Amino acid sequence: MVKSLAKYLGFGKRSGQTSTLGSPAYWLRNAIGGGVSETGITVNANNSLGVTAVWRAVKIISEGIAGLDKGVFSKDSDGNTIEKNTHYLNKLLNEPYDRYTGFTFFESMQANACLRGNAYAAIIRDESGRPINLVMINPSFVSVMFDTNRNFYYQVTNDKHEVEIVYPDDILHIPSLVLESDHIVGKSPIQVHRESLGLSLATTKYASRFFKNGAHVSGYLSTDGSLKPDAAQRMAESWRRRFGGINNVGKTPVLEEGLKYYPLSLNPQDAMFVETHRLNVEDVSRIFGVPAHMLSSLDRATFSNIEHQSREYVTHTLTPWARRWEAELKRKLVPERDKSRMSILFNMDSLLRGDSESRAKLIDTYMKWGVLNRDEIRRMEGFNDIEDGSGKKYYVPLNMTDGAENINENGEGNEIIKE
Repeated sequence: MVKSLAKYLGFGKRSGQTSTLGSPAYWLRNAIGGGVSETGITVNANNSLGVTAVWRAVKIISEGIAGLDKGVFSKDSDGNTIEKNTHYLNKLLNEPYDRYTGFTFFESMQANACLRGNAYAAIIRDESGRPINLVMINPSFVSVMFDTNRNFYYQVTNDKHEVEIVYPDDILHIPSLVLESDHIVGKSPIQVHRESLGLSLATTKYASRFFKNGAHVSGYLSTDGSLKPDAAQRMAESWRRRFGGINNVGKTPVLEEGLKYYPLSLNPQDAMFVETHRLNVEDVSRIFGVPAHMLSSLDRATFSNIEHQSREYVTHTLTPWARRWEAELKRKLVPERDKSRMSILFNMDSLLRGDSESRAKLIDTYMKWGVLNRDEIRRMEGFNDIEDGSGKKYYVPLNMTDGAENINENGEGNEIIKE
């Protein structure tokens, strides 16, 4: 009998929690979220996505992790690693829940980890303890608590604002950088870099208001006579209505009654937001570890440094996230009796799937050096094994084998087949 999904948070005693303005509950504090930056703008996970560079960086990382091939691997008695294609965990990784695909699950979880510093999913098990579903939980409704013995557990707020206790074995938790030695909660990049992102949001807001309210025939009106405050206000509003806003660009004003117009150029303070916007992209690049050229900032990009930065992105950004996932999935999903020989691995080589030239070179290297045989390579590319069994042979360079009998009469090494 499958455990009721409606009670997936009911692994412990339910404790009610009230919320007041003076002492807001954890779920309410997180739902309100964010903090006010020095610019006066509140920065949180939701509105930070309005910064185009943040949206792109989070999307690149989350789609990168979601797009990696994932599989269950086991070691046989000889120490060889074998992929377990029919293992039940493979189905769970590809279909974690009937509401979303495996790609959507990993993409959304990774996005939460990038933006909020933590991603959570409840592990639904059958009566035998086998995991059958992974259900995403909004990080805003999760808090990590400790008992008097320093054992931790999770408090999750449900839709009725009631707090449920969930034990660590029944929840996937993917944290970002953890700083506190006795805690396991990751730091939110959005909160740590609130000031930088607040400046980005303020710059965007400033630019929007500039084009909305600015009189694009930039200058001021002057008259030799005196105007009462009401008359000056009516004149300003009339001018703004007729010549302000982006839709009125290029209109020619006609001045009457001694009015004079004095044009003004854009002052350095107003023009500076263009440079600030460029620097904001560089800040986001540093925060998330995504190369600037992947955020469409190509000011300093060259062919050679783009290739180098792309390799760094895989090595220093995607790989650490993949290792976090692998460790947590193995710890929470693989049965204790199988942990010594079984792993869940993310295939980083699958990133080359869209790069046919690089993938061809990789396959050529694998085959020539005896890393993979032809059948294994064909499986990688979605083909069947060779029927006559010849695909199970491994090829190695002749000069890597012992014995002079493998050298031809010209002293050159020949490729041999090692059974």
